[in-house]
Amino acid sequence: MANTDFNIPKDGYLSFDALTLKTFIKDRLNDNNVFTDQNYEGSYISTLNEIIGYTFHTLLYYLNRTSTESMFSESEIYENMNRIVKGLDYNPIGKQSATTTFGMSASNVVSSGLYTIPRYTTVTDGSIFYSVNEDIVVSKTTDNLESFDSSVSQKLLYEGSFVEYPAYRASGNPAEVVFLAPGDNVSVDHFNIHAYVHEADTNTWYEWTQVPTLYLENGFSRSYEVRINENKRYELKFGNDINGKQLQANDLVQIYYLETNGTEGEITKGSLSVNGISLFASNTFGDILVDLNSQSGERYTYTDTSVANNISVTNTNNSTYYSEEESVESIKTNAPGTFRSQYRAVTQTDYENYILTNFANLVHDVKVNNNWGYLSDQMKYYYESVGLSDPNNISNVLYNQVNFADACNFNNIYITVVPKTLENSTGSPITIMNPAQKELMLSSLRAVKTLTSEVVITDPVYIATDMGMSSTGSTSVTLDDVAKTELVIVKDPDSRRDNSSLILGVVGVFEDYFNRENVTLGKTLDLNGLTSDMLAIPGIKNIYTRRTDNTSIQVEGLSMISWNPIYLRDILLITKNTAYADFQFIYLNNKSTLQDRIKVESATKIFENIEY
Repeated sequence: MANTDFNIPKDGYLSFDALTLKTFIKDRLNDNNVFTDQNYEGSYISTLNEIIGYTFHTLLYYLNRTSTESMFSESEIYENMNRIVKGLDYNPIGKQSATTTFGMSASNVVSSGLYTIPRYTTVTDGSIFYSVNEDIVVSKTTDNLESFDSSVSQKLLYEGSFVEYPAYRASGNPAEVVFLAPGDNVSVDHFNIHAYVHEADTNTWYEWTQVPTLYLENGFSRSYEVRINENKRYELKFGNDINGKQLQANDLVQIYYLETNGTEGEITKGSLSVNGISLFASNTFGDILVDLNSQSGERYTYTDTSVANNISVTNTNNSTYYSEEESVESIKTNAPGTFRSQYRAVTQTDYENYILTNFANLVHDVKVNNNWGYLSDQMKYYYESVGLSDPNNISNVLYNQVNFADACNFNNIYITVVPKTLENSTGSPITIMNPAQKELMLSSLRAVKTLTSEVVITDPVYIATDMGMSSTGSTSVTLDDVAKTELVIVKDPDSRRDNSSLILGVVGVFEDYFNRENVTLGKTLDLNGLTSDMLAIPGIKNIYTRRTDNTSIQVEGLSMISWNPIYLRDILLITKNTAYADFQFIYLNNKSTLQDRIKVESATKIFENIEY
């Protein structure tokens, strides 16, 4: 009879690995004196022993990774969180490429007429690639050089180039899933995965539409949903003739995806200026365009290479910035809201969650207000803090109302959006969503918003912040006080760190705190936290703020001033933690010269006589 007394403590399995288990099995076999081959490496029993040991090691690895992560609130590993939210019908967001607006013109070589630039056309200078993801129709009215800027003002270029994935032949199963896995080193833009189906029964290509969820689609809808799975590979799920149309046997699925180069594709205004555009070409894609054009009644005359070579494109704004796939913390925040809203925008949270989920490639942060909140907060701010007599007539407010809303103002939903746009050439983060981005967002919201509500996208109120203090010790300050204020670092007398190193450390604290990715609408300016982070730098004993015109005027810690940089009003002295309104977005003023306004002084080291 086998000996079953293993004498292993209850949690002893946690200390096992492959070699430990192999040794344990070997010792047990030796104790029984039946087999001896286990002592000889390369023997059959020794090899079997190794297989068992390493299999156990692998299983134990997954046990340790998953045993404590079965709950939504406790999960910290992406793979586990991804699996959990699948039950909530939530699709995490993958990588998002940079986007930019553009201007377009055609030379006098191109004769007058109506031209359609096909989707997936690329604009490149040889190192940077940007593409369009939809057909663009332009009308040339003369035989001279002509601009199409008005025709493309609400269109976007997406960083990267489109790739044709190998075609998939459907088996005809309900809820069939097609995998998109182009390779470990390939970055796919989450919002630019397009599927076309060559339906066997009609021998025709059709464009199928990507939707957030098939649950809301009828059985005739040519639609699919895209999900990035726990292995960060994409799955395209098709319908079952109840929720979305089902793929039939021998249907051919052709996928096109945008391959992005990440942060290398981020550009500033005017840096991409090319003469000639590159048309996407493949036999399959040509057949798709022919069938799509036939279904639209032969509306389009697609441009050929001779025309494309005489079309010029220039980006008219800084691009948005590239973003990595959604983190575990972001999934924890967004998944419950998406599940509660069921992809409908009714409450304030519904709108915010819908925008952050579906426009993650365009939106950095968003806040939503009803008509009452907008009038009592934002309009009140313009009247009282800025001193405007008629805020409704300022350019941005009037532009958004005229171009993106109707004349009715009693049941509006006001959405304040901070775009994912790079800072401009002067380093100023004052950026607003361009018309193309706003129209894209509004067109999507119209399908899910409450019928009686009108959506108006508004621009944030940017608030500049800088070091500053009053010359009189009062709370009344002006912008002149900013230039006359400096921050003083008191250096620990025992520290051997260079003064410039300490200054750079403090500058780094400022830059990290005011980094655009770390700032949100309605952020609290945490002076206590900023001061603590500076004092935590090795070699810094204390900090204080003082006047440069009178160094005897100084205050312990950090003193700052904030103001509205557009109207140069709403100037406030900040000496304690201060919360800003939901429509306000703070940034650090003149960060390029910040280093010059930080000084270092050494603390006096006191020596005492010691009696021996």
